[in-house]
Amino acid sequence: MKNKIAVMMIWSLTNVAMANDFIGKWQVTKVDMPDTYYGEIKYPKYFEIIENEGKVSGYYKDQYDFECNFVLSELVNDGNELLLMNCGTTKFAQTWAPLHKVKFINGELVGSVVTFGQVFVWHASAVKNLPLKNH
Repeated sequence: MKNKIAVMMIWSLTNVAMANDFIGKWQVTKVDMPDTYYGEIKYPKYFEIIENEGKVSGYYKDQYDFECNFVLSELVNDGNELLLMNCGTTKFAQTWAPLHKVKFINGELVGSVVTFGQVFVWHASAVKNLPLKNH
């Protein structure tokens, strides 16, 4: 029984440490775009992820200088991934809204942007300050 409790405590501490990897101020430094991407899908160019009472939330500026809170900021996969969704709407009701599946890999955040399928991947590095107007 003591071993089970110890394993549970270590497991919960590991999850907290993984969630903390996403917290901070970030700047997108690289975007891997396929030839079929025409720039129509927005992505966060600068953003901050915070934690408050066990919930994550975030604020961002996209590549067109629009600023907003993420409408979705949710840890999934035992805290190994962060789902982010920009605010705004799609051009057509039948269009899939872009979802950013984010992982902490080798000291940076890597976001895979998906709609109906994967569209592109962005990479973000931690920064001390962000050029955000409204935050």
